Amino acid sequence: MRCTNCDHVLWNQPVPPAGTGRVCSECGTAYTAADFSFGRGKVRFCCPQCDTGYYGTSRAGHLEPAQFQCVGCGLELTMDACVIRPHDLSREVDAMQRTEVPWLSHRGEGALRRWWSTCMLGIGGSAGMPAMLSQAPRPGAAVRFLLINAVVAVVLGSLPFGFGLLPVVTRGGAFGGSVLEMIGAAIAGVVLGTLGMVVVAAVPAALTQFIRRRGQPIGFPRAFELVCYSSGALLLSLVPCCGFTLGYFCWMVAGAQALASAVDTRGDSVGAAILAIVGFLIAAAIPIGMFIFYA
Repeated sequence: MRCTNCDHVLWNQPVPPAGTGRVCSECGTAYTAADFSFGRGKVRFCCPQCDTGYYGTSRAGHLEPAQFQCVGCGLELTMDACVIRPHDLSREVDAMQRTEVPWLSHRGEGALRRWWSTCMLGIGGSAGMPAMLSQAPRPGAAVRFLLINAVVAVVLGSLPFGFGLLPVVTRGGAFGGSVLEMIGAAIAGVVLGTLGMVVVAAVPAALTQFIRRRGQPIGFPRAFELVCYSSGALLLSLVPCCGFTLGYFCWMVAGAQALASAVDTRGDSVGAAILAIVGFLIAAAIPIGMFIFYA
């Protein structure tokens, strides 16, 4: 638990006087306990008067209910009226959930490192993404991340086919047309394939609007973000022989996991996962159907 401005440790900070908010003791930046996400049951919110500890049980590791009377001394408590301590002082890092997707991080990491970290999150940790997206949706940033992965998957995933066709193209032969026409067609295919990934991400995000979270839809911008940030799985398109099919399948699984974890109840989670998978399959069936029809 560190200051977002100067990275100063905020554990064990004394409770501010009544009527004032919490501020970092190092740089004075204002913050609240709700600005951070904790591991469920891994943080103690201690009464400042009798030191009775309470553990956060919500998805973000916050206190439920948000306001109550201390069982030890009867003091009226809220999260910001408690001294916040990690459950195990020797492993305080484990008490924290990441507060944001690495792609959105502002801690001075390079763009390449942020991209790679988010890709690895999509491959192996997409279920934890909803807890990392606590700020207002930023679909533009999510689309940029998706486009990078789409370019990598489409270009590098199609290289084996390109090398196979290279002798034919250089001879000018069986396919007809000039080399420049072939190159132009390849570039057009890459552009269309890359932009098509944005449409693909929109389909499962739109279908999951039928699922409600705390009585409200997940929201298309948030659902779209989750699908986009799960697209790191597209990098598996680089696996030889399996090609783009493996990458797309893994993206479908990662996106379904992310959307399922964005809702609270088990039934809704299953419903969100099913709708996401159906959305991915519909998005894949459209170009395949068009190809068969025109062929």
